[in-house]
Amino acid sequence: MNAEKLTKQVNELFRSHEYDDIKPLLLSYKDLTEHNNSLAMVCYLCTIHEREKESGQPTIFSKISDMEELLQRYTALKFYLRRIDFNMLDDVEMFYRFLLENRVSSYELLRAIDFSVVNKEKILQEINDGLVQDETNKADSTNYPKCVEDSGIGTADNTEDAQNSDIQEVCFIICTNDHSYAQECIYYINHLNVPTGVRIDVLTVEKASSLASAYNEAMQCSNAKYKVYLHHDTFIINCDFISECLQIFRKNPQIGMIGNVGVKKMPASGVMWDADRYGMLYEQHIYETVLLANAFPLDLPYLEVEAIDGFLMVTQYDIPWRADLFDKWDFYDCSQSMEFGRRGYKVVIPNMKQPWCVHDCGFINLKNYDVEKEKFIAEYLNGRE
Repeated sequence: MNAEKLTKQVNELFRSHEYDDIKPLLLSYKDLTEHNNSLAMVCYLCTIHEREKESGQPTIFSKISDMEELLQRYTALKFYLRRIDFNMLDDVEMFYRFLLENRVSSYELLRAIDFSVVNKEKILQEINDGLVQDETNKADSTNYPKCVEDSGIGTADNTEDAQNSDIQEVCFIICTNDHSYAQECIYYINHLNVPTGVRIDVLTVEKASSLASAYNEAMQCSNAKYKVYLHHDTFIINCDFISECLQIFRKNPQIGMIGNVGVKKMPASGVMWDADRYGMLYEQHIYETVLLANAFPLDLPYLEVEAIDGFLMVTQYDIPWRADLFDKWDFYDCSQSMEFGRRGYKVVIPNMKQPWCVHDCGFINLKNYDVEKEKFIAEYLNGRE
C-alpha cells in the first residue's frame, strides 16, 4: 500500500457515504497516514465527523465529495482563522459567507480553532462579537498591530523609479507546488509595511527539481539587493519585517544572511535539532500550533549562528546555492549558511520580542533526509574540530 492507493480507497468511501469506515482504514495504515499530511489531516477531521454525528447534525463528510474538496475546505477555514488571529483579515463579510455557504458547524469551527490558531480566546471573542471592535480594543486584545491594508507593493520593472539608485529592492522568492498556499503566503507579503524608498517584488518557482536549483533560478532572475527565500507555508506576521531586516543589514555589511531560527554550531551529527535552536517561531502541525522559542540576552540585537532553518532566509548578497550537491529538499539551508560563512559573512538571528512568522509545516518528509545529511557532513563537517 502507498499513499496514492490509500487516498483512492478513502475517496471510494466518501463516494459510497461509508464515512464511519474512513478512520479505521486510515488507522490500519497508521505509519503511512502519519507521514502524509493529507491523510493525517483527514484522520484528524474524522473527530469532527464523529462529534457531529453524535449530535444528530449533518457531518462535515456529508458536505464534500472527496478528499481534495475536504482539504480545500479545511485549508480555507484555517487561513481565515489565522488572518483573524494576526489582524490580517480584510473582508469580514467574506469570512461569514464562507461559514454560511459551507454550512460550517460550531463544532467544526471550534476544532479548527483548536488546531490552527495561537490566540484562541481572542478568536472566539471576535467571532462572537462579529469582529466589530474599535482599534483601541484591538490593541488591548493582542500584541500584534494591524498591518497597513495597502502596503504599496511594487514589482520590478524598467520604469525610471526602478532604475533610480536610491530605490532599494526586496524580492520575495517562493518555491511552491501548491497554489493556495503560495497565494496565502503572498497575501501576508502584501500586508507588510513597505518603507519609503523600498520596492518589493514576488517571484514564484514551480515544478522545481530541488530547492537549491529553484532558488538559483530565481536569484538569477532578480536584480534585487535583498532577497527573502521562504517556503510557501511560511506566513510573515511581523508587519515591520522589511524595515527590521534592512536595519540589521545596513548597520553591518558583514551580515550576509538573516534567519528566524538557527544553531550556534552545527552538531557533528549534521542534524540541526540535535543542538539548541535559537529564535522564535509559531509552528503549525496537523493538530496543534506551538511556540518554538529559545531567547538570548536582550542587550544583543542579534545572535550570530552557523546555520539557519530554511523556512525563511533573507540575504543581502547573492551566493550560488549548492544545487550540485543537494538535489532534493533537505540541507539546502544549512549548506547555504555554511557557504556564507566560507566567504566571511555572518549569519544571524534577530532578537525578536515575538515570532515574526507562522510555519504551517505539518509533518516533515524525511524520505531523502539521511542521504542528503551524509553529503552535508562530508562537505562541511568532516575534519573540523
